[in-house]
Amino acid sequence: MNQLIYKKIDFLFLIALASLAMSECACAEELEEEKQNNKASVCKQLKGETDSWYDNAHTFMSIQFCEPSVWFDSFFSDERADEEVRAGTRVRWQNDFVLTEGGVWTYVTNVRASFKLPKAKERINLIFEGDEEEDLQDVVRGAEEERAGANLGLLYELTKSKRADFTIRVKLSPSITFRYRYKWPVTDTFTTRFTQEWYRRDNADGTRSLIDFEKRLSDDFLLRQSNSITHSEDFDGHESANSLILYQHLTDKSALSYESSVSGVSKPDRYTKNTRVGVRYRQNFYRKWLFYEIAPAVNWNKPLVTDIRSAAWEILFRIEINFINL
Repeated sequence: MNQLIYKKIDFLFLIALASLAMSECACAEELEEEKQNNKASVCKQLKGETDSWYDNAHTFMSIQFCEPSVWFDSFFSDERADEEVRAGTRVRWQNDFVLTEGGVWTYVTNVRASFKLPKAKERINLIFEGDEEEDLQDVVRGAEEERAGANLGLLYELTKSKRADFTIRVKLSPSITFRYRYKWPVTDTFTTRFTQEWYRRDNADGTRSLIDFEKRLSDDFLLRQSNSITHSEDFDGHESANSLILYQHLTDKSALSYESSVSGVSKPDRYTKNTRVGVRYRQNFYRKWLFYEIAPAVNWNKPLVTDIRSAAWEILFRIEINFINL
């Protein structure tokens, strides 16, 4: 098959280059004690909404997530940076209970974390996530397989502006991903966003192209259409995914999304692997950091070209807990 663009880049050299860029600020051992004290003062300021046991438990976990972030922030920071800047963290813990046709229950847990290090001159984030694009995880079938593969890594922002950004992700899997994203606001209500990735994962090179079209229909409705094409040395041809989602704002604490997607392959035989339609209701309840979702859907699945396509319904029940320190 044709050589991929990423193949022209020396994998080991890029890892060494990324490591060098991240370690330039790992100095000043004489400030270690002061930074450790600063870590405690920053994180201990977090408080819950009440003194109840569940708010205290949430605050305790937020502090536990905050402290590693501040430690890494101090480790990679420029000593001239403002010592009062708080290291932001975001941890999303999703617990999915899925009822499929035939009365079969499955449980999937997913953790996505981003530890932002604002004092680091190189703009380094500590991340824990899968390889699937987050916007498509719930819409395109098969995302549960990616969730199981979430792993620890570092994200390095080479450039970042209002319209464009270029990042490098290095993970322990091991894998490395170069991602370029450009956002173009065509009008006040219509926006396009292009994403290009070059990656090496499981000893195979690959590329992924994604283009989104977003149209704000009114204050309460947003329409998004996404198109994704993936090439990899793991398989011949390419894999494609297309989705159309209509978001509806209900209240400040609730929303609906009407979802449809189609995924398929081009070789050895071109065919559609799955077609999906569904509705998702999301509600913030009891606490600002607690959410639930109910998402019924129907899939017309055909894993192999020789299989017979059949329709199967499913219902997802999700409980999500967010730990956010900004």
